[in-house]
Amino acid sequence: MSSDYAFEQFQWMDSGTHTATPIEPLALDEAFARAMSEPGAMPLIHLWIYDQALFLGRRDAKLPHLEAALRQMGAEGYGAVLRSSGGACVPLDAGVLNMAFLLPDTSISIDSFFQLVASMLQVGLRTYGHVTFGEVTGSYCVGDYDFACDGKKIGGMAQRRTRHGSILQLCINVDDRPRGDLMERFYHIAGLAEMSHGKPIPQINGATIGSLAEATGLSLSAAEVKEALFTSISSQWNIINTPFVAPSTYVADARQHLTEKLGLFSYQAKELQQTSWSLPR
Repeated sequence: MSSDYAFEQFQWMDSGTHTATPIEPLALDEAFARAMSEPGAMPLIHLWIYDQALFLGRRDAKLPHLEAALRQMGAEGYGAVLRSSGGACVPLDAGVLNMAFLLPDTSISIDSFFQLVASMLQVGLRTYGHVTFGEVTGSYCVGDYDFACDGKKIGGMAQRRTRHGSILQLCINVDDRPRGDLMERFYHIAGLAEMSHGKPIPQINGATIGSLAEATGLSLSAAEVKEALFTSISSQWNIINTPFVAPSTYVADARQHLTEKLGLFSYQAKELQQTSWSLPR
């Protein structure tokens, strides 16, 4: 299946900026995926921001000093959540735009789904220059579907399947913050260098991380980038801007599924700052 794999329409839905427990936007994505099983379900692009937390991958859970690292990050105002999609840790803040592409289809191949979204991103971000795809060595959450401007990683993608639909989640660094330096410190404290095998990432070099603002020399906001993405993508795909409505019948079930069945943890910064806090064993 090629990258021109198409649906008649996509919904475009923005749930805004989240500041409660960081698993909330992930529960929304999970609930939207459950809703993909309903008759007439339409593909959805869900936009959201979380201010601010580390979104860890499963591999990060094996870091030898993860608890100490999360305590330090909590002291600096970052919450933490263990997510269910692939990849390793990604730092999110008010200047990082997250997008989830959801399809009522579990048959599309992994590569075809990546290629579809890559095509939409290249069109959506063309206002800011040429976006390239491929591994950015030394970056956090390194992978084949990193995307970069001027050789610096500005985002990445991760996929997961449910029995109801397919989800591809991605993030875009919009404004310019020292996220690479933050992740260098996180992995140093967490003991990445002490691991001989099973490392979540091979190495970390903060200088490999960039942003749209750095690439363009412009002062950009997430709101501006959302607008540019919608305008450009809807020029080639049929996108319907839809008011945000959570599939409330599924959200509570999704939260329970993520935390209890999949065993994901989620903490706000204020919880990580408590002396009684510790990782679940």
